[in-house]
Amino acid sequence: MEEIKSLYIHFPFCRHLCNYCDFYKSIKEDEAQLEEFESLFSKMSKKHQEILTDNNATLKKLETLYIGGGTPSLWGIEGAKFLGKWMEENNISFCEKNEFTLEVNPGAWTKDGLEAWRNIGVNRYSLGIQSLDSNFLKIIDRVHNVDDVHNTLKFFKEGQYNFSVDFMIGLPFSKKYNRDIISELTEILTYNPSHISLYILTVPKHYKYFQDLPDDEWISDEYTKVAQFLSINGFEHYEVSNFAKRSKASEHNLNYWRMRSVAALGPSATGLIQNTRYRYKWKTKDAQVVEERLSEDEYQIEKLYMNLRSSVGFPIKDQYWGDLSEYVQKLKKDGLAMVGVNKFTLTSRGFLILDSIMDEIFKISK
Repeated sequence: MEEIKSLYIHFPFCRHLCNYCDFYKSIKEDEAQLEEFESLFSKMSKKHQEILTDNNATLKKLETLYIGGGTPSLWGIEGAKFLGKWMEENNISFCEKNEFTLEVNPGAWTKDGLEAWRNIGVNRYSLGIQSLDSNFLKIIDRVHNVDDVHNTLKFFKEGQYNFSVDFMIGLPFSKKYNRDIISELTEILTYNPSHISLYILTVPKHYKYFQDLPDDEWISDEYTKVAQFLSINGFEHYEVSNFAKRSKASEHNLNYWRMRSVAALGPSATGLIQNTRYRYKWKTKDAQVVEERLSEDEYQIEKLYMNLRSSVGFPIKDQYWGDLSEYVQKLKKDGLAMVGVNKFTLTSRGFLILDSIMDEIFKISK
């Protein structure tokens, strides 16, 4: 029986719906919505046990638990009580060494609420900062302001919390207003985050500022500047969108990139049971899932992509993809990869053209 040691929980409420975000969520207007969500969560939990049993898997001791959203910090004290009780009733506990992450947005938390979450084991926080420039916060429709950001960062620094900061590049009007991302990051680093998640804004063509997005050259330059700056300041670029100080990489997210099993609960949350290659995505309104069994080809393609986009790296000689030695040496020569004895990992420049590298591997392996 496979023991799954990672769990993702999706909390689907926010104070405000930002104009660029495509995650499943709705506005929290009253406490009755939380009661409905918790009722649905309990029903999903029962269905989830059936899924685990059918796939010869179990969920008992967790190495990682990640609560994303939405804005999970809005769940507050009652949420911490609910989840703590749920874990106790379902005989779910933590391994001695564990990582329990809660997403927090500026202006959407209270000191007592965070203390309640800390009391049930949260030891890592992901802060949705995005920018320290008030103009860009307005452009991307964030409900918090710069004062909220600084108050949040100050609280987490003074409390010596282990926290990550979400930061966005490629924002509308960045080129027009000559956005200074290094200045923003310099200020963020004064608060001593242990981790930075860097996201390039990706939106559909009907997005209101689609015509005002910077060009690819500008975005590539921003990405490279950030990677170089964070490297100088002691952060390892360990995944396409993630930088961490020593021993502070997100263990939960590394499980995705290693293609390990991650269980999931909550509207639209997606889980994977590795031993049966079973993927499931929860529907948003009831305790039912959309199921998928990955074929061998689908699994190997996804594994290649996930491994290459992180410091997990990929074998130079692989049973499925064949001998990549010649191509890997070319990547190394071009400064796109670092090569070890048996595997290779992409550099920051390599991460930038990951899709092109994947295409080339497909051609070599045909």
